Amino acid sequence: MDRLLPWLRRTGFVYVAVALLLAALAWRVSWGTGADTQPDPGTAGAVVEVREEPPGSVVVVHVAGAVRKPGIYDVPYDARVHLAVRRAGGPTRKANLAGINLAAPVRDGQQIVVPRAAPSGAGEGESGSLGPVSLSSATSEQLQTLDGVGPTLAARIIEWRRANGGFSSVDQLMDVPGIGEGRLAALREKVAP
Repeated sequence: MDRLLPWLRRTGFVYVAVALLLAALAWRVSWGTGADTQPDPGTAGAVVEVREEPPGSVVVVHVAGAVRKPGIYDVPYDARVHLAVRRAGGPTRKANLAGINLAAPVRDGQQIVVPRAAPSGAGEGESGSLGPVSLSSATSEQLQTLDGVGPTLAARIIEWRRANGGFSSVDQLMDVPGIGEGRLAALREKVAP
């Protein structure tokens, strides 16, 4: 014990300094997540999406399909799809608004495709839209109109979209279980992010 005491005296201050530093760091981290970041009691149990962009910033989206003025538009970072469609002149009379989620939040670089209504006389198994199928807004039924996409694969695409906030590129289909390079090549021209 007598030999241990001088060693503690020599190195003890280092341990105390490290402990104080760690305590200060822990206090700083816990202070940054204080009461101002606690959930509002009125929203207890609600799922709240955290957006990285600061208020007042904008994102850039590409609006295509059945809109009056397709193109690239700046919208507020917390905008919804309906605002982007409105910026593009609104839907045309041939638009199928039931085929797109107008309440979905937009993301920077997102392509929003407003599908066209099925032409009268469209046969069973036809896609029901004149343009590509939007991966970010298509229903399970619309996805199943694509060659090689059945109910299971459509459900996987929708689940991936929900988990990742939508598609910003067609190449992200490779991340969906059950889609390989061959299927991606077959779908590439028939879908849009």
